[in-house]
Amino acid sequence: MALKFNSLKLSVCAVLIICLISVPLSIWASQYSYSTILPPGWSWSYAHGINDDGDIVGYGVAASTTKSFLYSNGVFTELLPRGWSSAYALTINSGGEIVGYGTVSGSYKAFTYFIGSYTALLPSGWSWAWGIRINDNGDVVGGGNNGTNNRGFLYSNGSYTSLLPPGWSVSTAYGINNSGVIAGYGTDGLGIDKGYMYSNGSYTELLPPGWISATAYNINNNGEIIGEGYDSAGNAKGYIYSNGEYVELLPPGWSDIVPEDINDSGVVAGYGTDGDVVKGFVYSNGTYLILTSPDRPNTTIIGINNNSEVVGLAYNTARGFVSTLCLNLPVRISGSVPKYYSTLQEAYDNAISGDTIQAHDIIFSGDLYLDLDKSIIINGGYDCEYTAVDGTSKLNGDIVISSGTVKAENFILE
Repeated sequence: MALKFNSLKLSVCAVLIICLISVPLSIWASQYSYSTILPPGWSWSYAHGINDDGDIVGYGVAASTTKSFLYSNGVFTELLPRGWSSAYALTINSGGEIVGYGTVSGSYKAFTYFIGSYTALLPSGWSWAWGIRINDNGDVVGGGNNGTNNRGFLYSNGSYTSLLPPGWSVSTAYGINNSGVIAGYGTDGLGIDKGYMYSNGSYTELLPPGWISATAYNINNNGEIIGEGYDSAGNAKGYIYSNGEYVELLPPGWSDIVPEDINDSGVVAGYGTDGDVVKGFVYSNGTYLILTSPDRPNTTIIGINNNSEVVGLAYNTARGFVSTLCLNLPVRISGSVPKYYSTLQEAYDNAISGDTIQAHDIIFSGDLYLDLDKSIIINGGYDCEYTAVDGTSKLNGDIVISSGTVKAENFILE
């Protein structure tokens, strides 16, 4: 397709498969694969945790019973401790150890599972407990009630440690890294909800400047902590905490955000609300990828591993899923040293006559203005690494051409 017109405006309408936020932010990633995670015979499922080997854990309903599952190498294993009436598997470490909680004799207990063996966890004297995360050393954190108040716990080498910052009324432990540093949240003596970091017997309170409340959900092996809360104006936001500094998180136009997980590269995964739709997101270095599609408009992301694989739930289909993300920007100007861009418009504006622009096999949103006196080529349909053409690039927006020429291949309007 070759285009050369004094003035052309094409209007198209289509539902986006991927929503890429580019103003005022740049797009960090552009492609992802999507696979449903549903054990055979189950009515619904929730994929909740994934390790670096791609092993996935979660829970759902089978024959009217809430059970957990492990999905590894294409095989599902149902998980339900003997005598328990329910089980919720939440996370899995690199060695394949799983942690979660469930109901037994009418109360909650935490559990671990490894190669066919279950271990029930309940600190002495506590009425109930949830197991939430497990690190690669087999240390478990969670929360429960000690008979007086709710508080967090650490289970390590057969021993329990109760976690409650001094002066606080309640707390829960949500995340632990391989150094044993713990992240959690609760309520202080003044009734303010705050996050905390626990390391070597010492607590650090977490509350971004100007905020009135905060949680803390997880910590990676570099000590970066994620959470959510409210600023002084009552706006719901997320945050990343690292070395005493905070970075606020909220995609433009969203009313709230829940950062659920962070990998060792500092990539954050979670979900939030855009209008009346719940969407999953991935964030890195000031940029967002928003996961949504026509058949899965309400999507949460709960877990991410170090290979940019994410897991969560598509509410409209009541199915868990796993997606593999692409880390490359979606457009580049080819050459011995390619130059990468967030949008087609950026690449066009920076190209010189004779350049070839390569684009990923995705749907781009936004208008494209071709208004410079130069001749360029746009080749679409590339895979993540720009090594092969395996599809077609599509544009959902308007094209206005007022100068120059463009030749396009594997590139269409929707």
